Amino acid sequence: MRSKEAVIFDLDDTLVDFQYSRRHGLRAVQELLPGLAPVPLGELELVHDEELHANFLRTLGGGLSDDEARIQRIGGVCRRYGLEPDERTVAEAAVAYAREQQSNMRLVPGVSELLHALRGRVKIGVITNGPSVQQRDKLRRCNIDPGDLDVLAISEEVGTTKPDPAIFRYALAGLGVTPGLVTMVGDSWENDVLPALGSGIGAVWLNRYRRACPDPGLAIEIRGLQPLEDILEILGVETRQG
Repeated sequence: MRSKEAVIFDLDDTLVDFQYSRRHGLRAVQELLPGLAPVPLGELELVHDEELHANFLRTLGGGLSDDEARIQRIGGVCRRYGLEPDERTVAEAAVAYAREQQSNMRLVPGVSELLHALRGRVKIGVITNGPSVQQRDKLRRCNIDPGDLDVLAISEEVGTTKPDPAIFRYALAGLGVTPGLVTMVGDSWENDVLPALGSGIGAVWLNRYRRACPDPGLAIEIRGLQPLEDILEILGVETRQG
């Protein structure tokens, strides 16, 4: 089989460890909202994830500011557990969440080594939904220079969001590589795996949250980005140099 010539990554929870930073944010919320303290962190994380997806598109479309969306999410989490804190407390919890989440930003374990190994072997791209300034800032905070990427497709800049095939076509055009020689790595089955496959790109599903796989026959499932040599093989990248 011919070695791949490019690898495209999703950003949040694929390169940048949103799981890690979110857990720090949710611990701060539990301190301010004692009614949530008995909830296991893993459970609270999944509930928060559902609330995040509930207003994500409105945030992308400008219908909600980041601060407003954050307050809505915390309020939604509270209602799920029958809690009705006053608006000021919810707002304070949202601020605390943002502070801790943003100050604990880091890469998913194994990303630094993987990117280092890929450079010079294949082209590297990122496709991500979100505001341009915010997503570029995440990369820089985690010591990834956006200018070092062969293509960076951010929904706000491209004018469309995943899973729209147009954003994948934009990335492919920037890479200048045949789709069949590209692998997409992402944590979302709906936004990464399925549209990549629909665009002729091979897909690897990064399932760090241990969700049930919708169709094991469609994509390779991995639980992390280590060990390095195994991941390179899964991505279809030639490990021998020269």
